[in-house]
Amino acid sequence: MFLLRKEFRHIRRNTFIARAIIAVPIIQMLVLVPAVTFEVKRIDLAVIDSDHSRASRELVAKLSGSSFFAVAATPQSVREAESMLFAGNADMVLVIPSDFSEGLAGLTRPRLQVLVDAVNSTSAQLAWTYLNSVVRDFNRDVLLSGGSPPGQAGGMIMSSGSMPGLSVLPHYWYNPTLNYKYFMLPGILVILITAIGLLMSGLNLVREKESGTIEQINVTPVMKWELIASKIIPFFIIGLFDLALGLSIGWLAFHIPFEGSLLLFFACAMIFLVAVLGMALFLSTMASTQQQFLFVSYFVMMIFILMSGIFTPVESMPVWAQQFNWVNPVAYLMRINRMIMLKGSGFHDIAMDVGLLSLLATSLLTLAIRAYRKRA
Repeated sequence: MFLLRKEFRHIRRNTFIARAIIAVPIIQMLVLVPAVTFEVKRIDLAVIDSDHSRASRELVAKLSGSSFFAVAATPQSVREAESMLFAGNADMVLVIPSDFSEGLAGLTRPRLQVLVDAVNSTSAQLAWTYLNSVVRDFNRDVLLSGGSPPGQAGGMIMSSGSMPGLSVLPHYWYNPTLNYKYFMLPGILVILITAIGLLMSGLNLVREKESGTIEQINVTPVMKWELIASKIIPFFIIGLFDLALGLSIGWLAFHIPFEGSLLLFFACAMIFLVAVLGMALFLSTMASTQQQFLFVSYFVMMIFILMSGIFTPVESMPVWAQQFNWVNPVAYLMRINRMIMLKGSGFHDIAMDVGLLSLLATSLLTLAIRAYRKRA
């Protein structure tokens, strides 16, 4: 209890930590949640219309009327359009050949050429999907208007073929509006408490090493586990406070749904914090200065976060990366948070993840206690 009072007194006197406890969740939630997204809302499109027909103008009008495309330029040649792609002035180029209207009339096979800037493969795939959808709708309108035989119009690149006989009405479970914020916010909450737990608690112990006050504690009869507990408990409480604050901001600012049990949500976060704090103290025992600890902890944190599935599905990663996530506590809570918040999953649905996370937390905490050496 004496050590706990000392730690809370240090935190209270450190004005930077006191401000960070409040400011970091607010800034991180309000900035990262709306900013970090894979949604493509504007695609700069360059159109080369060599046909100059009514059909080509209707196709361009259909594209410019879409909420995704903005016709940025109408270059006169493919070379000019490629220069725009190289300079980043266009994301996609649509080339309409001179025989486009003849192809729709059934005289030739209708063709379109598309050049896509695929430096960002995700954006390129989405842009292609959007363009394919618009062209498919255009092709359907041509078929309905009787502008050409179905067999001929169906040959156009990116077309849907003959008119379908079934109407598909999709219903998306757990995120019916396909709001990307709903997917990102549970992950941002994990990053928030990971940063708080890993950096603050580890720096606290290393700072005492640099100042020499840790030597005064080492000569006392205080047990190692008592010292480790005094370093963990304050930041454990701070982590839960920041989690609650971040969750409140997400609910108030972005109306994020919460379908599951709040008690189960925080219970899993407690287990995760024990794992992260144990890892932080283990890393701090190997560092002599704050700079050393920051370098190592930043390296570890980035690997754990980027491989946790916050941006891309873990199932899409190589097999070795999926196996690495067995020892990645961030991956467990990332999956647990999304299942509880969006799906309303119960304990039986996440029991395996909770069990493995508990085992990992126990192992990391034990490792931190055994790695710490009391020296007079």
